[in-house]
Amino acid sequence: MKDRNLINKFYRNNRGSVSIEFVFMLIFLAFIFAFLADLVIIRSTMGKLDNVSYSLVNILRERTQLYDREARINDQDLKEFEQLAKRLVYGDKESKKDLYIVLEHWQEGNSSSKRNSSQCKPYRKIDELSQLSPRSEINNERKIPLYQVTLCVETNSFFKALLLDKANQSWGMIRSSSFSVSR
Repeated sequence: MKDRNLINKFYRNNRGSVSIEFVFMLIFLAFIFAFLADLVIIRSTMGKLDNVSYSLVNILRERTQLYDREARINDQDLKEFEQLAKRLVYGDKESKKDLYIVLEHWQEGNSSSKRNSSQCKPYRKIDELSQLSPRSEINNERKIPLYQVTLCVETNSFFKALLLDKANQSWGMIRSSSFSVSR
């Protein structure tokens, strides 16, 4: 009987502690939900950037065949690719949201690069990737040119440092690079 009274007394005296524990659990659950929402936003943005950079590098490499353009990249190309990237990422080519782009072309003994911001840098410059260039089938001496497109966007993320590795960040922005061999 005495034990029963002690148990009842314990329950009556600790009602406030249950409320405090409940508040702590709610805060913990809110933190978990915020982390998961941030993870979904970052992964969705990374997937979109990967798709867009891959599409743009293929357009860049095919433009010599399809549009009778020069292999070298000029300022007009940069402007057109920036508008196309904004349309693909944000749905509007005139979007006020920042999107940084780097277009690179490598040809043996010659390379060029155009960018609209110094903040967006490729994880590896195209000169460092030149060993991946295959040799031409016609004459085994010429190396086939390479193209690389890098996109960077700013995101407001609390957990970006935990969720992204060095290859996917540039000055705190999310980055995606794709490269391809020329036709």
